[in-house]
Amino acid sequence: MFEVRTLTDDDMPALRELDEWAFGSWFPQDRFTVSARRLERARQRGAFAGDDLVGHVAAFSHTLTVPGGLVPAAGVTWVGVSPQVRRRGVAARLLTEQLTDLAADAEPVATLWASEAGIYGRFGYGVASRRAAVDVPRASRLDGPDADRDAVTLGSPSELLDGARQAYEALRPTLPGMITREDADWQAAVHDDERSRAEASPLRAVVVRDTDGPAVGYAFFRTTVTWSDGHPSGTVSVRELVGVTPAATRTLLGVLLDIDLTTTVSFWNLPVDHPVFAFTQHTVGLAPRINDQLWVRLTRLPDALHARTYSSDVDIVLDVTDSTLPSNAGRWRLAAGTDGCQVERTQAAAHVSLDVRDLAAAYLGDDGLSRAAVAGMVGEHTSGAVAALARALRGSRAPYCAYMF
Repeated sequence: MFEVRTLTDDDMPALRELDEWAFGSWFPQDRFTVSARRLERARQRGAFAGDDLVGHVAAFSHTLTVPGGLVPAAGVTWVGVSPQVRRRGVAARLLTEQLTDLAADAEPVATLWASEAGIYGRFGYGVASRRAAVDVPRASRLDGPDADRDAVTLGSPSELLDGARQAYEALRPTLPGMITREDADWQAAVHDDERSRAEASPLRAVVVRDTDGPAVGYAFFRTTVTWSDGHPSGTVSVRELVGVTPAATRTLLGVLLDIDLTTTVSFWNLPVDHPVFAFTQHTVGLAPRINDQLWVRLTRLPDALHARTYSSDVDIVLDVTDSTLPSNAGRWRLAAGTDGCQVERTQAAAHVSLDVRDLAAAYLGDDGLSRAAVAGMVGEHTSGAVAALARALRGSRAPYCAYMF
């Protein structure tokens, strides 16, 4: 048996030790301190076996961009369990109790990045955005508009942080999946621990500004120079890249692809519809690796659905299952269009039946609902109803989250 309670400052050393066991890595104290600043102590729950901290879950408040608007959300993070109590229901209890608490709070939506994707679907989370990892050869020819190279500034992330924040904030309200970032989040993003660099350079930054002066793009990156048979074969490893305009994105890519003694620019987190795939389509096949990115959970279904707009008119009855939050379960009438929606309980016959997880996967505008239907995970009781719902939920571009938390 174990006890669940809110953590205190005195529990932080035990949390650092648990984190190292749970994630299989060693965290220098300064890195742990910077990362922990984003956590809200009142939302940190720990599972204790006697005096030992054996499980942990946390959440922080942010604002999530959704199609047509913004919604308050809780970012779930630092979910970890000690190996000594694995498979004993510790994570299940922590996540279930957390969802119950979140459903009573101000945010109708929860978000997370999953270290182990197999965990969260059974708690009603769905993959709402995906990311592309890709290696771009330096020899690639870039098509597309380019900005004036005089608008480019190189430096350290701390020196160029204001410009990066300005560009991020210009993009954030326009792209579903983006979230607000507080000072602590930015400090964690640019934290550059020398012991974690291995053979790579210090973290570097580039910012692109518009002709009127505001920043419209940035990248954080490292370089690693290696040699093969007397020839350089270094790599530019990009931590973050944000471009507000196509020209800014094209310019950032041009700078990264023009660093001497390197042969590859490696991205781990790009939107699946990123312009790089169009800019290089005439010269190289990039073969991106597609992975899950932001997971979404609807904690208060009617409020979450009401917070966004819809691409087309739809009037449909949904029969929703939710094994963790029964308040979401049952039949809901969704009458929605480009100006918003109404969501209300109904006794009418359902047109579509689905799990809350599959509705969450489509919440940011990705076409997850159609994929779930093809897999037989969505029930259609009226012909064409799933297609109509998927069309209404779909966004104008792929959702994306530039910030991993």
